[in-house]
Amino acid sequence: MLFIPNFSSGYNLKNYLENCAPLLIVVCGLTFITFNGGIDFSITSVISMGSAIGAYVMVYSPFQSELASTILGVGTMLLIGFVTGYVNGLSVSRLKMPSFVATLATMLIGSGIAVWFASVLFEKTSISGLPAMFLLLGGSDESFWIPILIAAIVFLFSDWLMTKNIFGRQVFAVGVNPKAAAVSGISVKKTVLLLSVISGIYAGIACIIYTARNGAGIPTLGSNMFINIVGSVIIGGTSPTGGSGSMRKSLYGVLFLVLIDKILNLLGTPYVYYDIIKGLLILLAAMFEMTIRRINAKAAAQAARQ
Repeated sequence: MLFIPNFSSGYNLKNYLENCAPLLIVVCGLTFITFNGGIDFSITSVISMGSAIGAYVMVYSPFQSELASTILGVGTMLLIGFVTGYVNGLSVSRLKMPSFVATLATMLIGSGIAVWFASVLFEKTSISGLPAMFLLLGGSDESFWIPILIAAIVFLFSDWLMTKNIFGRQVFAVGVNPKAAAVSGISVKKTVLLLSVISGIYAGIACIIYTARNGAGIPTLGSNMFINIVGSVIIGGTSPTGGSGSMRKSLYGVLFLVLIDKILNLLGTPYVYYDIIKGLLILLAAMFEMTIRRINAKAAAQAARQ
């Protein structure tokens, strides 16, 4: 990295942190779901749907005040995330649907609504003219620190929730063995529902920052983000089967994956190779994680026999 031209310039470092911020937020949400051995495909549709509908609400707000319009738009994006997460949670916890089925369905529905809303109902591919106050949330001009601060608060809260709060122990218990967790008095259904809601709300927060950074509501904003989101979780070392991992590992995954993007960009690597390289990294990380788990399992079995 030291030999890459302009890598350590102030502009590149600022841009690097700005790229990490919204990704870290949505990755924290998916990490909660992964702790439980689940997956959430719908987070990308929350970003797309929230961006289109939230932008429309702000641009055509009945309020004259920028502050009121911004609050209305932000509230809309968060509400979309909450509702999507709640539907996912009910589908998994009450209807016993596999998380990949439930969230795949809500992803398709959400993405379809976003495209329909913008291209059919509104007849535009993007919705511009957002309030200047809202654009500050994306780090425009001298406010680059705002999304970084928001991401830091979300990460620290998530890490505290998993390491210093009884909720974190309940999440890991449910992820390792739901039946044993239920016998010990943990409400498995409530835990699964809360995890889905948290993931949806975090996707809504990320949607706010991504939309503000782009300066417009884009109905396909989240369509190509899933590989970076799930890749950060897997590369960070959080087990996709549940029961192990940490928020800090996901933070390392985000920093590493965005760093790879930055390096490839500065080296002039053709964009068509980006996904190939990321895919290989995710595969290697998953293989490494499974190998370590098998080694640990064998060591534990040998120790038990002795």
